[in-house]
Amino acid sequence: MKVPVRNIYYLLCYAWDHIGEGETVDVGSDEFGGLVDLFAKVLNEGVARLVSRGLDRDYLTAHQDIRGLKGKLDLATTMKRNLLLNGKTHCAFDELSYDVPQNRILKATLHSLTLVAGLDPDERRRTEYLYRKLDAVSDVRLTASLFRTVRIHRNNRFYSFLLHLCRIIHENLLVNEEEGTAQFRDFREDDLQMGLVFQQFVKTFCERETAYRVSAPRIDWFGAEGSETDLRHLSGMQTDIMLQSPERTIIVDTKFYKNPLNTRFDGERVHSNHLYQIFAYVTNWAAAVPSHDPEPEGWLLYAAVDGNFDYRFELVRRRIRACSIDLSQEWREIETDLRELVDGGRIESERGAT
Repeated sequence: MKVPVRNIYYLLCYAWDHIGEGETVDVGSDEFGGLVDLFAKVLNEGVARLVSRGLDRDYLTAHQDIRGLKGKLDLATTMKRNLLLNGKTHCAFDELSYDVPQNRILKATLHSLTLVAGLDPDERRRTEYLYRKLDAVSDVRLTASLFRTVRIHRNNRFYSFLLHLCRIIHENLLVNEEEGTAQFRDFREDDLQMGLVFQQFVKTFCERETAYRVSAPRIDWFGAEGSETDLRHLSGMQTDIMLQSPERTIIVDTKFYKNPLNTRFDGERVHSNHLYQIFAYVTNWAAAVPSHDPEPEGWLLYAAVDGNFDYRFELVRRRIRACSIDLSQEWREIETDLRELVDGGRIESERGAT
């Protein structure tokens, strides 16, 4: 399923909970040859913004041979190297530096992008220029562990957005160090990775744009009996999203598949294993919660690129819904459709009209 490139950007901005920062870069009017061109443009815009207003700095411990004393004297090193003969000492002291992990990650990612042969020429030139602007930052090899060393606080929150971007570039960039080239993997065909992005997008969207209380609780099998050893091997049910209000409880399971519906010779059908899954969620939650709570609904929410569908069933008195969001639309239409789907306004108005 090929979601338009610019829509991937907005999905990620919501998934990372950085829609405000994402809107600082206008990608709506541009045409992109692929995801790597989009990510390069956004990263370049973000780094240029940081360079303009000033890169983040922090105090780092420096070890130097100096004349006199500064900070903490390293007497052992001073004596071992006979520095006093030249009027010097070896000292450790803190100094403000741009050479902090977050800037190292940005510089390493810019360098990796310059190795991609198919990168848009204009973005390549800008990437190379910004890489040279970070001359006060060390060149390092980008690793997953480096991301864990970054400290994000209120004053450098914009870095969080850019570091999410750097991480997804790093995870999908295949670098050939011997040849000095790189190739970016278009993960839009990866149902697992896109499924996680879609799930987090829907969850964050509902948190930001609706009045529901949003969570993702684990549901246990109601009334399960057995030995302690046996019960430890009984898997629980981890929900994707639960929407709760005084009037409604909706258990949402998001799905991202190339073919959302099962196509048969006699027509399209909802995948039976998906129905079994959401039915189990709703049934066990209804059995476990107090009787005065709203009767839960179960939704299978699919990503689609060729139109929307919305089917409603009642299975053993449990309300089940299989519906979709068309991710090939303009972004504002996606937002509108999802908001109306959750609020119920569009569906009810359509039913009233018929």
